[in-house]
Amino acid sequence: MYGKKNGRNHGRRQVSIQLKHGGWTELEVSYRLPGKDSKKQRRGRKRKVGKRGKKGVGYYPALRHLGVLAAASPALGEDVTLGCLANTFAEAVATAARGGVDISEKRIRRISHNLNQTALRLRERRVEVCKPPRPDQSPWAGKRIAVLLDGGRIQIRTNRSGRRTASGTRCYDAAWREPKLYVIYEFDENGRKVKKAPSCCDGTIGGPDDIVRLLVADLKRHGAGQAARVVFLGDGALWIWNRIEQIAADAGIPSGKVSKYLDFYHAAEHLGQVADAMVFSSQKKRSKWFRHMKTLLKTVTPQQFLAELSKSRRRGNATIRREYQYFAKNQAAIDYRKAIKLHIPIGSGAVESAIRRVVNLRLKGAGMFWLKENAEGFLHLRCQLKSNNWNKFYEMVLEEYAAGY
Repeated sequence: MYGKKNGRNHGRRQVSIQLKHGGWTELEVSYRLPGKDSKKQRRGRKRKVGKRGKKGVGYYPALRHLGVLAAASPALGEDVTLGCLANTFAEAVATAARGGVDISEKRIRRISHNLNQTALRLRERRVEVCKPPRPDQSPWAGKRIAVLLDGGRIQIRTNRSGRRTASGTRCYDAAWREPKLYVIYEFDENGRKVKKAPSCCDGTIGGPDDIVRLLVADLKRHGAGQAARVVFLGDGALWIWNRIEQIAADAGIPSGKVSKYLDFYHAAEHLGQVADAMVFSSQKKRSKWFRHMKTLLKTVTPQQFLAELSKSRRRGNATIRREYQYFAKNQAAIDYRKAIKLHIPIGSGAVESAIRRVVNLRLKGAGMFWLKENAEGFLHLRCQLKSNNWNKFYEMVLEEYAAGY
């Protein structure tokens, strides 16, 4: 079911919807909410503003079945939410006005908040009831799958307890938090991403266990256990590296199909720190050594690379010793010679791009703070939008919401 706007008729008490069922059919729904304009006077003490009690404002099954959320049709809810995901709330108001919709910023916030909280609730339900598909129905059966994980940075606002200030504002803390994202995509026999194949992207403001829970559910839902190969790529962060075996086991992926590689460009950065800590007679010789070691990293075995790198260790140089231990500890994950031979990707650029497009371009900015629940909802929605899954995702949300979940 899809909703389509019809002029400005999106008031709180009247909704105009067009349903797609073999063709567009217009259906106008008018409803009256109990309130101050009701002719029948109620006995008793007058209710204060905002005091609706434990039962809230009521439940309207017919409107829910039509996809009406926060007194907005499916089309209006989608339009204003997309505007909020792309720009600030004030800019979303201006965008809606250019489209002929007169709507306030307060209502845009309410609609987008209700939609992202509904999407989070439905995501939690899908995680709880997640089951792997049958082998003949698995979209990843016989495919080669890459799983990439990384984290970003945003500021989360936490209100302090106590009285408000003289101006009426509440004191708060704005600590930096790391939103964690994952990207899953199919790659071909040449190690390149299959553009037309479906990909998955999601994230959370929670801890490592929270992102692992979401990732395992996505892997199970798409039948990653039936894939020909599953490759994990990351920057070597311990919250990723220490959980890969458990992720594969929980998702039902045989250990023989799993491999993990350190992102080559992060490894090159650590190699650059070694070059900076070494003493060379000129910058030209430093660059020559760095290029030579990068070539060795791709063309020889990890043991041969470490043997060559050990020649650069000097007594008393803590940086070189630390970086040598970094490569030695990740020895099994830097066998790029084998990965290139098997046509396996060795870069995690897809998740790096997702961090920039999903987090940095909307959720991170100077003086920008988010409440945790709002940041979680917007992060989830932007992941679907930037991974080109929005149409399918929004349709699924409407169907599950209309079904009463």
